[in-house]
Amino acid sequence: MRHLLLSSIFIFPLAAFGGNTFTIHSAIPGMTEGAQVRLQTIDRHDSIAYGKVTNGQFVLTGSVAAPVLCTLEIDNRVLPLPEREFMHDRVVKLYLDNDDYTVFAAAYDSIPLSYELGGSPILGECRYTVRGGETQQQYQAWHDAVWPSLKAAEEASMKAWRYRYGGEEFGGPEHPDEAVGERLSLTADSLKAVWQRQSDDYAWTHPTEPYSLYLQGKGLDRHFYYTAAQLDEMTAHYRDNRDAVGYAAFVKQVAEARKTAKGMAYPDVTLRTVDGKAVKLSALVKAGQYTLLDFWASWCGPCRASIPLIKEMHARHPELNIVSISCDKSLKDWDEAMREEKMSWQQAALPQDKQLNRAAAAAYNIQFIPYLIVISPDGKVVKASNDAKEIVRMW
Repeated sequence: MRHLLLSSIFIFPLAAFGGNTFTIHSAIPGMTEGAQVRLQTIDRHDSIAYGKVTNGQFVLTGSVAAPVLCTLEIDNRVLPLPEREFMHDRVVKLYLDNDDYTVFAAAYDSIPLSYELGGSPILGECRYTVRGGETQQQYQAWHDAVWPSLKAAEEASMKAWRYRYGGEEFGGPEHPDEAVGERLSLTADSLKAVWQRQSDDYAWTHPTEPYSLYLQGKGLDRHFYYTAAQLDEMTAHYRDNRDAVGYAAFVKQVAEARKTAKGMAYPDVTLRTVDGKAVKLSALVKAGQYTLLDFWASWCGPCRASIPLIKEMHARHPELNIVSISCDKSLKDWDEAMREEKMSWQQAALPQDKQLNRAAAAAYNIQFIPYLIVISPDGKVVKASNDAKEIVRMW
């Protein structure tokens, strides 16, 4: 029986030439002869190996420098690779190391489509089995442990969305009651928190497993979430992880996370006023009071939707010092939006000077807006969130 074997010429930057190799076999009925197969990393989409189905099977071989979470994409349409639409691929997720694997499924059509799984590490309702590989089996064990709570959170989130925004087309009411919608959203948020804690706890209690390190590294994206002491503890806790390459990268992530550690003094950046003058943030922050920074923009729909919530909070807690900081490049757009929204608290914007603008954005690690930051009366950053409702619940 002939199989297509991938030689080292098809192995891309992740490859560790020489030494151990991986081999991935298939046992999947219903694959089309000549169907394209691609193996790539899940985070960066770096290609590791290509192949195709021969005599109803495929075999991929190669090597990786360190364990890495991957997607194995199979497309039954026999087309040249550049012309394919990968969103229609059937996708298997696996944690790849230099080991032997076999992918089993009842039929090709039973494997999830790529858009069903997205780019997350979650396996979902797994309709296939990957045998082999210690790292893969540890990954599967994590998923089996957290899947019930994750499924409950996802179902609650979908229920809340359908009620509030889905309309009759998606099983929601024509005129949803806001109080009911809020209760459904709170339930979903609570279940999501349960899942997140369970996942974090699993990683912490399995410090030598590569996937635990991966999970903890993903958690470092939560800016102003961990204190400097907690970050130091993590570095020591995962020191004996089997993935030495991943640990070295993790140490660099921790060093970066320290720049936005919870409890640090707020960065005093330069902003601009409504009349275009430079102003330091420290001139807007009031000592002895909580300050809420709201990074927003006139063109940002979710930002504008958050403003009524901030207005309500401001009315209930006039002692809260609020500073809205616009990310608009156009002074005209910013001015029009301020007048439309009738915001009665302090207003500022990121500087038009590119260097100062980058410095302010980097200091608070602004990646998405709305982005809300709470500063304590003693000038420490104690909370950051892209969800205004999460901030409102603090008061």
